[in-house]
Amino acid sequence: MSIFSRRAPEDAATSGEDRAWLESWAGGPRADFDEVEFVDDYAVLRWETDRGGFGLAYALHDGNGSVHGALRALRQRHRDRAGARYACVAVAMAATQVSDPYVPKLVACDMDEGAHQYETTWARLAAVLGQRAPYWFATLRDRDAIAAWQPGAPPAVVPACHVTNPIGAAADLAAAEPDGSPAAELCLHLVREIRARDHDAVTRHITELQENAAEGGDGAHLLLGAVPAELRHPEPAEPSEMVRRASWLAITERRDVVAHRVADLVQRWDGGQDWHTGGVVIVDPKACAVTREWEQRLVPANRGQAPTVLEKHLLDNAHGESDVLLFDPATGVPALRRAPGTDREDIFTLCLQRLPTRSPLAALVVSGQTSWIRTEDGTVWFAPHREGWGVGWGYSGTGCHTLAQLLGALLDDISAPAMTSGADEAENGLFELLRNTPQSGATTYTRVQLESARAS
Repeated sequence: MSIFSRRAPEDAATSGEDRAWLESWAGGPRADFDEVEFVDDYAVLRWETDRGGFGLAYALHDGNGSVHGALRALRQRHRDRAGARYACVAVAMAATQVSDPYVPKLVACDMDEGAHQYETTWARLAAVLGQRAPYWFATLRDRDAIAAWQPGAPPAVVPACHVTNPIGAAADLAAAEPDGSPAAELCLHLVREIRARDHDAVTRHITELQENAAEGGDGAHLLLGAVPAELRHPEPAEPSEMVRRASWLAITERRDVVAHRVADLVQRWDGGQDWHTGGVVIVDPKACAVTREWEQRLVPANRGQAPTVLEKHLLDNAHGESDVLLFDPATGVPALRRAPGTDREDIFTLCLQRLPTRSPLAALVVSGQTSWIRTEDGTVWFAPHREGWGVGWGYSGTGCHTLAQLLGALLDDISAPAMTSGADEAENGLFELLRNTPQSGATTYTRVQLESARAS
């Protein structure tokens, strides 16, 4: 699909100095393609027109990007020469037009300081340039393919991989592992699954764009910069849950940058649903006696070496250089004391998705924003929950329902996982108990009280 049928452009303005650059075109010679330049996380294709330079930008960090972000990058690169080099810049979006819902949106802005952005069409752009401009779907924005583009070139054939999910680190980690490594199996599966989904998505989007072009829509006025390479591997079989969880446990304890990048990838991909850690917990160290009990078991982390994946996750949320990295020996999870000695002091950490104990539930303590589980051996734990499935009390919302579900599961099996979709419905007695629990102060429910509420 390198050539689309072409319809006549929309009526162009023939006058009006106050109109935006692209909208005030009054006809002229065919623009000359100049080059592709890379500024920050944007690839910018530049044409020279009889009214100045025009840039068509593609975000390499995001499917959409920002036209003002592209302008800032060009101004920083070219300084005082930016206005002479570019009269106008447009960003080709992954988002689609309202009138042509299968055609990518174009958002333009003139280089003049204080200029406002405006939407335009590929038909208008083709009329201004005297030629159709290329479009790269966000799953096909291969840097080398964009750099090599020239007018008249056929679409490059590139592996589908969305710019927000670069899979190179996962492939590197898998390649460096020994034969039979569960981590290698997991990372290879992740690479293939992401590539398969991206391939299916972009194939569908191209088909929709072709149909729009065939009907004379705005998609008839652009070219494809790239198409997806053939997917040669069959649908990947998912590793077992045991392999997935063991692999992520090993990866999140690593300290190398490849592991950090793989962790970033999976956080964007599925939120780390197979990690042993769950949702974020932010603790006021002065909230209650149970909080102070937990705080006292924390020990200083070793800051003389690179951070683990989990430590880096916490440090990325640091408040300043005075923050102190700690470690919970009972869970193996780091914690970050932020702004110590100030009125903003808190401890930022992660709960577990499953409690690593066989000791039965003895009590529930709720205090501040934190739910604690005490087991019969005397240990206190954060109530397990997944990111996006937080627990709460004192109201009739989802968090209260999730905590009631969790308590029902933990009363039966202390190692039950954090709740997610498909969990058994919360028992009404537990839900009512939690719904009526005060949100202020600290409240403790013993196992006997929880069992009694459950039976009511």
